[in-house]
Amino acid sequence: MRNVAVVGAGLSGLTAACRLAQAGLRPQVFERYPVPGGLARVIDVGGEPLEVFYHHLFTNDTAITALAEELGLGDDIEWLPSKMGIWTGGRLWDFGTPASLLRFQPLPWWDKIRFVVGTLRLQHSNDPMPFEDVTAARWIQDHLGSEVWRTVWAPLLNQKFAEMSEEVAMVWLWRKIWLRGRSRSSSGMGERLGYMRGSFARVAEGLADAIRSMGGSLHLADPVKRVDRLEDGSFEIITKGGGVRADTVLAAVPVPDYLDIAGHILQPSERERLGNLRATAALCTLLELNRSFMPYYWLNIADETMPFGGLIEHTNYIDRSRYGGTHLLYISNYLFPDHSLFGANKRDVMDTYLPGLKRINPAFDPSWIDQLHHFRADYAQPVVTRGYREQIPSMRTPIDNLYLCTMAQIYPEDRGQNYAVQYGDRVAKLMLEDFRTG
Repeated sequence: MRNVAVVGAGLSGLTAACRLAQAGLRPQVFERYPVPGGLARVIDVGGEPLEVFYHHLFTNDTAITALAEELGLGDDIEWLPSKMGIWTGGRLWDFGTPASLLRFQPLPWWDKIRFVVGTLRLQHSNDPMPFEDVTAARWIQDHLGSEVWRTVWAPLLNQKFAEMSEEVAMVWLWRKIWLRGRSRSSSGMGERLGYMRGSFARVAEGLADAIRSMGGSLHLADPVKRVDRLEDGSFEIITKGGGVRADTVLAAVPVPDYLDIAGHILQPSERERLGNLRATAALCTLLELNRSFMPYYWLNIADETMPFGGLIEHTNYIDRSRYGGTHLLYISNYLFPDHSLFGANKRDVMDTYLPGLKRINPAFDPSWIDQLHHFRADYAQPVVTRGYREQIPSMRTPIDNLYLCTMAQIYPEDRGQNYAVQYGDRVAKLMLEDFRTG
């Protein structure tokens, strides 16, 4: 039997390993963290698991909902209404629906109409090609106007991509708007977002249990240090716990991690090509509060002077009784990893955030904070620039029997749980095809 090693127990790696196990293989999965799930890992709040990085589903996230059904978890996804807002011009505004856009006073009437019409046009445009070789900055200014760019999209993109914000291709923004619009129209129930009772960690746990039940194994808290190519064409996986031989390796990890563990067996040109792919990191602070901070579930920050990019009050979406009555507020920030704030301790980060929080809610006081949690992800948001399609790494690497499944391949959709599952399915199918013909 072919020995297959999967590096990474995020949803992509677990999904791929499950499909390989269903085909009769016994994959070994190696993961640096003590629990499976990757970016879907959780902490306990009031006796309930909660994601360390906020998660929800749209109604057209069919890959993960189908997987949940397969694992017997489909009925545990709740589809609930949510409310979105935006901070701009020194105050809060409802945002995200055509009606709220028409009431959005920072834009004059003509620009509001252009904004609504342009957004509807994007939601009904099915072809990515017109958006691939133009920046979002150029397209929005040409089609929606400079005021829409200056008031809404420039600060939002700057918060997410900093100095690269004007290099982001319109295809990235188009697909986010397209998916959000299709989620509303296809659901038949207005704006609804999906959340799994007991957290999305249950999907990762269900996959891990399925892999084990079919003869596969998970090596948790056992990070892979390097992948070596042996003379006979097989591989040796060097981990914290020792060495393991494998005929085939799937690296289901971010590009920088792939280069760290396998870069030495790649050609210099391949290392350089992958190394040129840029991505921002995520800094996520979670506050357990003794009162509510704002009236929204999701608040976009369209203000470049703010020290963070978004606020997500989870308990304005999921009832706080599940978490012992506490109010839960995520503070979202995307930074390049070399930003000084990314490596700062949680108290220094919070000191940086406090003035911004008080601008949004002047009544806010640090005494509202019962608990403070702080999480980082070195690789969280690929920067999709013009011509990105030609830069996408292949799942079949130039080295026989070495495969790659990574966030940088998701296109034209944006990264997320649904596409982690979809691409895990895709790479497993490709591997099995190769095994049959090889």
